[in-house]
Amino acid sequence: MMSVSDTHVYTLHFSGALRDDFVTDYCPIGTALTVKEHAFTLFNLCTDQAGMLGILRHLHNSGCLLLTLAIENREDDTIR
Repeated sequence: MMSVSDTHVYTLHFSGALRDDFVTDYCPIGTALTVKEHAFTLFNLCTDQAGMLGILRHLHNSGCLLLTLAIENREDDTIR
């Protein structure tokens, strides 16, 4: 059973624009970013639920729209 404090690996796909320094300023080390026209994907984002909520709130307040979210736990069991 998972708890709120469990760390997972997230992949987030957003529409909108991202500041150049967002990943280094707000995301855990190891987070990767791909950018396409009017959209971006953050992947390999390893954090707990509190960290994820902080990132989601910051992006929402910046005008970004969450399109998809995928979660994987450390044992590689995928939860969607």
